[in-house]
Amino acid sequence: MSLIKLIEHFIILPLKWYKINIINWKELRQKCKICGCADKFDFQIKTETWKQVLPIEYQNRVVCLSCFDDFAKKKEIDYSTSLEALCFAGDKNGFDFKVVKSY
Repeated sequence: MSLIKLIEHFIILPLKWYKINIINWKELRQKCKICGCADKFDFQIKTETWKQVLPIEYQNRVVCLSCFDDFAKKKEIDYSTSLEALCFAGDKNGFDFKVVKSY
């Protein structure tokens, strides 16, 4: 390996990783393990539906509502009656939503 590659591998990349992870830790924001986006919507789905929709490798991980919806669409599973809670956690305010009607 050249000196430049060694510096990049052992110094630059670890510093970038450290910087990104410290920022995420300071914000205390969860990230979706599928798409990597900050998870601002907290939702609860019945356990049976969660297990039906998600592949086993993601069942014990943070999954955003958008990715969950994508998996449900691919498997043609209607989870509208299984949604138990939906909350938005913004940087300034948070909101609890009530499911009144699903389409």
